[in-house]
Amino acid sequence: MMIHKNAKGQTVVLAYIAVVVITVLGGSLLNHSFSTNRDADVQQLQADVLYMAEGGLEDAIGRFANAIANFQIDSNVAQYPAAGVLTTNFTGGGSASSTVTEAEPAPRAVADPDGISIFEKNYRVRTTVQHPTGGMSITLNQIVKRRIIYTFQHAIFYDKDLEWLPGPNMTLSGRVHGNSDIYIGSNALLTVDNEYLRSAGKIYNRRKDSATPMGGMVQIKEAGSSPATFVAMAGLDSSSPTWLTESQTRWNGTVKTDVHGVTKRAVPVVGSTAPGGFYDLNADVKVVNGTIAKSGIPLVEGTDIPVGTIRTTTTFYNNREGKTVKMTEIDLRKLAGYAASDTTAPSFPNRLPSNGLLYATRTDALSSQQPGIRLVNGQVIERALGLTVVTNDPLYIQGDFNIPVGGKPKKPTAVIADAMNLLSVNWNDANSTASLSSRVAQPTTVNAAFIAGIKQTSPGNYNGGLEN
Repeated sequence: MMIHKNAKGQTVVLAYIAVVVITVLGGSLLNHSFSTNRDADVQQLQADVLYMAEGGLEDAIGRFANAIANFQIDSNVAQYPAAGVLTTNFTGGGSASSTVTEAEPAPRAVADPDGISIFEKNYRVRTTVQHPTGGMSITLNQIVKRRIIYTFQHAIFYDKDLEWLPGPNMTLSGRVHGNSDIYIGSNALLTVDNEYLRSAGKIYNRRKDSATPMGGMVQIKEAGSSPATFVAMAGLDSSSPTWLTESQTRWNGTVKTDVHGVTKRAVPVVGSTAPGGFYDLNADVKVVNGTIAKSGIPLVEGTDIPVGTIRTTTTFYNNREGKTVKMTEIDLRKLAGYAASDTTAPSFPNRLPSNGLLYATRTDALSSQQPGIRLVNGQVIERALGLTVVTNDPLYIQGDFNIPVGGKPKKPTAVIADAMNLLSVNWNDANSTASLSSRVAQPTTVNAAFIAGIKQTSPGNYNGGLEN
């Protein structure tokens, strides 16, 4: 019996010990659970502020690039913003504060393998984030490279498909770049007289809208040849199984496509051409529905400018659009002060824009009409530093434009418009509805850089191509 009682007592003691051990282990496990949860919470907070800071960096870089592209700041600005910070607000609370400062004092001019000039400058983007619950913050720094490639180094730069299919003979000298496919052909002789014909897509020796062969020939300069040697495409294009190597053998590097490593170039971002946009707000001379003003002061015909400087009664029919054009016509010679009777010297002051920027728009066209802006008598640009004309409407240039006349040289000139239309020296509005045979063009020279929109070819609807 004593033995039994002692055993029972030992059992009770062991039970107490087990309870103590279990209690200690339970407390340890509970403490470990709390610690694990706390570490997970800290890691989540760290991840949150890191993601927010990365988002703030990306937002600041995008806003910086957009401000440069839309001419809101100088492309070589020392700091952006000039004062304060860029704030990025996040859904659910919290925000990032960012600044962009130059990491080197001046841009560096470099050349890519094709000789395109690129201007580079490094900037440091600094972003700080405070977690919305407080107690944790992070600062990230990133060096970004601002690269500027001036588009007008190219004779032709297309973002979408380039269709180049002239009817008569045509020769082009200057770089050609397409971010998409290029369709090139001719009904006569098309000569590509340069050593840079590039496509980030494909190059085809045919039309885009038809499988019917064109009857002419395309010849392209062989790079490095002297005297210049031009070699015909003769059907060799991206659809050929030997294109990769034979295109290089035939033109020695002049012609390259995606299979040769050509990539898309950044599309030039143009400030808004709409009324109230960048060009409207910054133009020294504005023409709105036929009313002209310089430096905000209206100009009166016969007093400030010659009679007939601005005409709004001119109309003609646009066969491609199927609409009558409600036109504002700007006589650039008269805007420079030359009345109709002036031969050597102007009888009025020169009213071309002091800053070189002229903006024009037409907002009163009916739905059955197409608004348009036309430049006439622009043989000589009577401004030493040249002229830039911008409109959100289709723009027409009639006759020779910006050519050397009487010892006066051509000037740096650009046109930015919704669409570009060139009318020859033989154009007559009265023939706009007549057949092509009744409105034959005559040799006409236009010296200007163009930026314009374009419609894409659809089945049965050719967009007119580069040649138009």
